Amino acid sequence: MDLSKLRYTIALAEELNFTRAAERCHISQPPLSRAIRDIEDKVGTKLFERSKHHVQITPAGTSFVNTARKIIDLLESGALAARETADGLRGSLTIGFGGSMVYSLIPALVRQFRSAVPNVAIDFCTISITGQLEALREGRLDIGVIRLPINDAMIAHHIIRTEPLIIALPNNHPLARNSEEVNIGELEYCSFISYETRMGYNFHTDLLELCRTVDFSPMIAHVAPNTEGVIGIVACGEGVAIVPASARHLSIDGATFRNLKVPRKAQKLSSVRFALAWNRESTSATARQFLSLFGADLA
Repeated sequence: MDLSKLRYTIALAEELNFTRAAERCHISQPPLSRAIRDIEDKVGTKLFERSKHHVQITPAGTSFVNTARKIIDLLESGALAARETADGLRGSLTIGFGGSMVYSLIPALVRQFRSAVPNVAIDFCTISITGQLEALREGRLDIGVIRLPINDAMIAHHIIRTEPLIIALPNNHPLARNSEEVNIGELEYCSFISYETRMGYNFHTDLLELCRTVDFSPMIAHVAPNTEGVIGIVACGEGVAIVPASARHLSIDGATFRNLKVPRKAQKLSSVRFALAWNRESTSATARQFLSLFGADLA
């Protein structure tokens, strides 16, 4: 049954006047009359009673028009849903992240996206950087929130935050009693807590490079798979740790934080960059919507 004829029938039911209904449908009266007769022939009963000066809808017509309205509404909703799905305004999005990002960066990103695109279902996956890169390549993740660098030609990225590195200290550490800033040279004889390199974090390598830039090699006492674990071991009094500034959001009894002062020659190594990462060869519509919102270049 022709959708336009359903619309004509609804218009006539609401106007009860062929001339006004035809004007509303942007057609002349004769095509409208033919369309109504065609609908009645297909239904097998009169939908309207007509006289020279009046049009009245029949009970059968009322029933038909009520159903026609539901059909039109359903089709319009379906068309809107299809367009929004194609544009990434509906559907699902899987975001991967790890470490201290969950305490500040991820909530801010998700709140902003939710405000702009409320009809996308978001799934979260807590996973290491190595795991995120693998999942992005395999299509199991739409977006990764990753600490740079990324050395993978298949994975594109867009930097969204740069954070300074800070020092985490046990509460009773001598350096914790001083000012809010610790010179990196003062850490030369401290025991360090670092990250497990097998988990895909580059902090361990970066820590070694940063300390060597200021002429000492850190003494690694323990390693942990994530920032929570690193700070937890610091809180036990087992050593100090260099971590991203977002680690301050961790409230772990026994650990405190200080800004880290480094010489000019080590400035480039004294911060970390976080980025949105995605598979440049296979980007979902919802991922494109998410990335566009945060200024990523998808060309």
